[in-house]
Amino acid sequence: MKGKKLLDDDEEFLRSKSQIDIFPRWQELKPLGKNIHRRSYHSCVAHENFLYVYGGYETNEGILSDFCRIPSPVSPKPFCWTTLIKKAAADNENNLIPGPLRNHTAIVHQNKMYMFGGKENLMSPTAKLWIYDFQEEVFIEGKECIIDGKKMAVEGHSSCLWSEQQQMVVFGGFYSDTGYRSSILFYDLQKEVWTMIFKGDNNSAQFPKGRAEAGVTLIGNTLYVYGGCNYESRFGDFWKFDLENRQWGLIVTEKSPGTRSSTSLLVHPQGIMLFGGIHDITHEKNDLWLYRTNEWMQLEEDTSRRQVADEMLNDSAFDKASQARPQKKEKGRNEPRSFLLLDDEPKNSIHQRRNSVKNLDQKQPTDTNNNFQLNSMDEQKKKRLQQKKNQMLAEFELNEEEKSKYRSSSPTTDQIKNSISVITNQEKQGGQRKIQSPTGKKNAIQASLSGKKPCARDGHSAIVMGEIMIVFGGDRNLMSFNDIYMYSFNQK
Repeated sequence: MKGKKLLDDDEEFLRSKSQIDIFPRWQELKPLGKNIHRRSYHSCVAHENFLYVYGGYETNEGILSDFCRIPSPVSPKPFCWTTLIKKAAADNENNLIPGPLRNHTAIVHQNKMYMFGGKENLMSPTAKLWIYDFQEEVFIEGKECIIDGKKMAVEGHSSCLWSEQQQMVVFGGFYSDTGYRSSILFYDLQKEVWTMIFKGDNNSAQFPKGRAEAGVTLIGNTLYVYGGCNYESRFGDFWKFDLENRQWGLIVTEKSPGTRSSTSLLVHPQGIMLFGGIHDITHEKNDLWLYRTNEWMQLEEDTSRRQVADEMLNDSAFDKASQARPQKKEKGRNEPRSFLLLDDEPKNSIHQRRNSVKNLDQKQPTDTNNNFQLNSMDEQKKKRLQQKKNQMLAEFELNEEEKSKYRSSSPTTDQIKNSISVITNQEKQGGQRKIQSPTGKKNAIQASLSGKKPCARDGHSAIVMGEIMIVFGGDRNLMSFNDIYMYSFNQK
């Protein structure tokens, strides 16, 4: 057990060291003070150097109803969460708090946030529209989405701002009455009028199949849609919709990010960015792609199933298999069906060695010289493997300072460390972390871990703010996150 724990610890440090070396554009940001609940399928918008997060879902907490904000990591403000609404008040007479909400969407226009749809409970979605005034810091109940006398209650949809026409564009989702659709709704932000411009209630090769959790973004007058899912499958198709001419077109590329849902599709001056999502059950992704000039380019590979130090682990397993193997083979005894092989060893080498041992046993059962040679070969093999492992471990060896810096801490431990640092006006130099008192001449700066990439996830939020991209929350295998990562486009 002790040996296994040491091996696990070494593997953890190797993964951390590998990430530091491979992903220089990524940083994990550590908020000062208390962190907010872990969550996925929340809404997240940016307004005047602040990120605003509403609701979401967590397995133990259920559907969340809190409303929080945190400054941009590039702003001089202390990087800490502020809770604007803790939870929906049961005695709120005016009913001006949205309450629990998940799988909803939000956009920002001028000084207001428009939050639409989602699920208020586990039963059915809603058609409500909520408007948050950033100046007054209050919620206003907007106009419910009703088309032809029917409430368009939807969840898992996607929303974008068509700024030229001052319209909120809503694509797809799961509707309470008709199920999955690829419909497109307009909400006129000036006239406060809902319109359905594309029904998308049947299957056709001329437009996307009905779906939810698609990646959607908008450039100019063109809406781009990637992936998504329905009851039957997930999609990897890429579509565009001309908002003026109201026509669909399928985009075919030589290379693509593949099938996935709950991915993030973002606009950047370089092109369209795609991050993460879920490809299949228990197979979330954390890759990053760029689309431009009708071509997908992979900027960051998917590391969700990458094996770090595979050769070291295989060598260790081979040692155990070698030690367990008998020196002589008895007649009629069944051979083991599989062995772990080294990459630089032919696949049939072990079987050849077994056959040679079998022949030796049959022809010269009393010949101790041959047995001695075999034992000597095994000892040399073990020695060579041990030297190989030592060289690999030495290359990635971390001192105690690096171990403490890269070892993951629990949220409680991080909060205690941050609180002590702020109270004592402590300033750490020479490392990634630098915390200063917010009452001093210099504002507090968030702690960060450079080079650490977010693990695979879906149900997260991602926002481009200038030359950085922020990724928050999400989940993997029903385990939600409340971590924040920053990707710097200009970092080399």
